[in-house]
Amino acid sequence: MNISTRGRYGLRALLEIALQPDCEPVTIKDISEKQQMSVTYLEQILHRLKKAGLVKSIRGAKGGYILAHPVDKITVNQIIQALDGPISISQCDFPKMREKSCIGPSACSSRILWKRLEELIKGALSSVTLADLLNQTCELKVTKFSIQRRKG
Repeated sequence: MNISTRGRYGLRALLEIALQPDCEPVTIKDISEKQQMSVTYLEQILHRLKKAGLVKSIRGAKGGYILAHPVDKITVNQIIQALDGPISISQCDFPKMREKSCIGPSACSSRILWKRLEELIKGALSSVTLADLLNQTCELKVTKFSIQRRKG
């Protein structure tokens, strides 16, 4: 299982939007520059996130994107699902793929393991919100600042 570039970039884009003071809209161009992402790719990502109800677009000269929900209500799992689809460890639930690589779920004793692992991953990603990630970022910056002050 791999989280795609789209999923990773989407998470970074949402964190950038979440960092805006007073929930001000942020433009694709600003996100692109700050996160060093392609504007075209970012447009596709934000379109999917908007369709999933995670962001809203504001039109006009002072427009851009804002979060559709508070940072403590948006989970990493929601973001990954919106951009990459459901998390899957094996091809058990995809009949076309199963035909090529599997004898089928009725005869597969390892299927239970893969399904349980998928549920654990979904649970872990569902337990982490944008707020959690922002707090970790702040803690990391404070730690780095403290270390630099001690050295200086």
